[in-house]
Order: sequence, then C-alpha cells, then structure tokens
Amino acid sequence: MEVAQRYWMIELLAFWEGQINTTPLIKSFGLSRQSVSALFKQYQEATGNDFVYDAKRKAYPIDDHFKPHYIDQTVDEYFDWLNYGKIPTFSNTATQSTQHRIEALARFVSPQVMRPLLKAVKDKTAVDCEYLSVSSSDPQGRLLYPHSFVKTAGRWHVRAYCDMRKHYLDFVLSRFQHVDYDGKASEHTEQQDTLWNTQVTLILAPDSRLTDKQKHVLENDYGMTDGQLNITTRAALVKYTLDDLQIKTKMLEANPQAQQLVCVNYTDIKQWLYD
Repeated sequence: MEVAQRYWMIELLAFWEGQINTTPLIKSFGLSRQSVSALFKQYQEATGNDFVYDAKRKAYPIDDHFKPHYIDQTVDEYFDWLNYGKIPTFSNTATQSTQHRIEALARFVSPQVMRPLLKAVKDKTAVDCEYLSVSSSDPQGRLLYPHSFVKTAGRWHVRAYCDMRKHYLDFVLSRFQHVDYDGKASEHTEQQDTLWNTQVTLILAPDSRLTDKQKHVLENDYGMTDGQLNITTRAALVKYTLDDLQIKTKMLEANPQAQQLVCVNYTDIKQWLYD
C-alpha cells in the first residue's frame, strides 16, 4: 500500500468518526503498533494536522482545525471503504480514459452530523437532533434511534425510529441541522422495523402500449425472462426503488416510449407506497 493511501485512510477515519486509534490501521495495514505510531508522526509532519492522544477515549480526537488533504470529504467515500474496502489510487501519471460517467449532484453531508449517527448505529443507541423537513419551516427536535443508512436518487438517508412520531421513518442526512449523541439504549432496533424486514418482489415489464419490436428491445436491455423482470427489495424501499427506475405508479406517461417500464403487480405492492 502506498504512503498516500495510508494517509488517506488516516484522514478518512479521523474526518468521519471524529477520532482515530491505531487498532483499525494495524488491521488494515498489517503493521505493528510502533510502525503505525511512526506513520501518525509522518502524516502530521506532512500535513500539519496534529493529533493529541486522549487517554480517556483511548484515541486521537481531531479538532476544528483539522484540514483534509487526501479525502474528497463525501460520505460515499467513507461508505465505499467501510462496506467494500475501496481505497483510491494516487497516480502521478495522467491517463486518457475511454469511460465517462455523468455523476449525480452530490448532497452535502456534514461530518458533525455523521459522527454521532455512525456511533449510534454502531452502539444501537439514540441521538438527539434537530431536523428540517419539507413540511416544516422550522427545525424540529427529535429523539431518533437509527439503524441503517440508505442511498437513493443521489442522496443519503438514515432509517430510524422516531420517538416523536412513534414509528420508523427515513431522514435525509443533508436536512439535519444538529445531532448530538444521546447514548440511550434502543428498544427500537432494526429487528423491530417491520417494513425494513419485509421482502417485496416488484414485477416489471415493458409498457403494453409499445410495439412487439419495442418490447423486445427493452426485454433485451434488462435481461428479462418471459417478458418480465423481478426485483426483490425491502418494503421500506419500494417507493425509492421505483423512483430510481423512473417507474410511475399513479399515472402513465402519455408517450409509452417515455414510460417504457411498468410495474405489473401494482395491486400487491401499493400498500408499501406513500404519497
């Protein structure tokens, strides 16, 4: 692993978790504790970011002056490493790519919001927060018990039990105004979230108004079997899945070529939709 990659991981953990200790780095780098301590010093000299060991927390917390040099500061970058072990390469040689991707606009997610949420998900505890919903002009205080993060339509949500609403809801990360770690042990965990644990199958097919040739093109595009495509998702994510696939359920597009796909088992899945 390159030195830049090691510096990147130090920054990634420090930035999103608010602190860092040697244990995850020892496991990731395959180095001794002494070697990781030396790496910390090298990183500090290279970047000017100082770490002061906190014996009570058994970690090196960061302060407001911490300035990242290697990470891109998106929450996707953190989750890509956490879930898939994805580590970027730092090459000085420019290469001409034959691949071009149009990326969705990034939604800003504050590390001050993420740090207590990440800790609460890990510890199965509560957070005290202020959240600005689209239906309210002012932030509302809530006690939440978060259990999972979900990305859809280019933005991240946290799935949590809301003590104010008394059921599980999805909260857009960029709409949190303030989050504090509460530490209260949760009685409302992932296991009690019925919609999260209910598996639902969406049956998709080409719009019936298309010609047979047009239907065949779509069947080939999506690798359909017998003219249909089955997608299994969680009941809590049915609406998100259909939205991401641009499949309308309330009304059909006037032009079937614009609609393209329809959900043929709407009656079965409509209970999982919301307005």
